Amino acid sequence: MDLRVELQKTLESVGPENIWRPVYDNEQVLLADGIGDTRDGRPQDISKVDFKGKTVLDLGCNFGYYSFLAKRLGAQKVVGIDKDARAIKGCKILKTMDNTKGVNFRTGDFTNSSISGTFDIVMLINFIGKIMVIEGIQRLLAAAERFSTQTMIISARPFYRISKHLGGDAESIIRHYTPAYINNGKLYLIEFIRHYFHDNWDMSVISPNHVCDSIKRTLLFVRK
Repeated sequence: MDLRVELQKTLESVGPENIWRPVYDNEQVLLADGIGDTRDGRPQDISKVDFKGKTVLDLGCNFGYYSFLAKRLGAQKVVGIDKDARAIKGCKILKTMDNTKGVNFRTGDFTNSSISGTFDIVMLINFIGKIMVIEGIQRLLAAAERFSTQTMIISARPFYRISKHLGGDAESIIRHYTPAYINNGKLYLIEFIRHYFHDNWDMSVISPNHVCDSIKRTLLFVRK
């Protein structure tokens, strides 16, 4: 089967509601728009990080948008992981179509993954959403920290309104995050993440200070 046809069939099987970033073929023909907010994890913000010669792990890579970006920015080796085998199939087709070297993809739940070794840079971009916040994001953060030796790039919203965004179960949210990060009915997620990593990492915000608080900020963590 022609690779472009196979990729199109894979995109159709995943469905547009599960494709987060634009997907282009090797001739830069747009095959899927991606439904993610383009202000979350902008390439011009990610490019502020030095990828040259680095090893990179892209957690929840979807169709590999940030994996391929990291390679274009000079990474030596990139591994993308996602639990959707269809998305990973699409990543591998894109890799073959563009003859990209040094980028590999695998299927798995990275919070329970048997990935061995560590990486210079770990990315968790355009991944943390409402359902994950309701369930508690500690396992996601722990996985990112476990694999990273130098740098983490994480995107997250500044806060969520518990009644509007998180199902209104304030007691459950307090159990996950403690009252320290909850005020006026809001869970201040970035502050929670900052303090979660405080002992070992310095955090900076590398995306614009958007007026709209629903837009995720891109956070850069550098190991102390």
